Amino acid sequence: MNMKTYHLSIITPNGQVFDGEIESLVAPGDAGSFGILARHRAMVSSLKKGVLKLVQNAQAKFFNLGPGVLEVDGENHVVILTDEAVENNFTK
Repeated sequence: MNMKTYHLSIITPNGQVFDGEIESLVAPGDAGSFGILARHRAMVSSLKKGVLKLVQNAQAKFFNLGPGVLEVDGENHVVILTDEAVENNFTK
């Protein structure tokens, strides 16, 4: 892990959907979308159903998420616990 990446885990009741180093993400929070970069302060946020965008190796990936919770632990690790997460094939 370098100073510009952090570890993301996306976990559903059916198991882990994603586990890897990323550069950034934009999540669908209950109060609106928000972004997370490396070295973000610790926080917890509820998530609404929507699209999660993450950037891994300078490539965007998108996941359709159900409602859930996102936690940043302050140690460069983010965990998303969600009812559902399915990678989609958006090309933007």
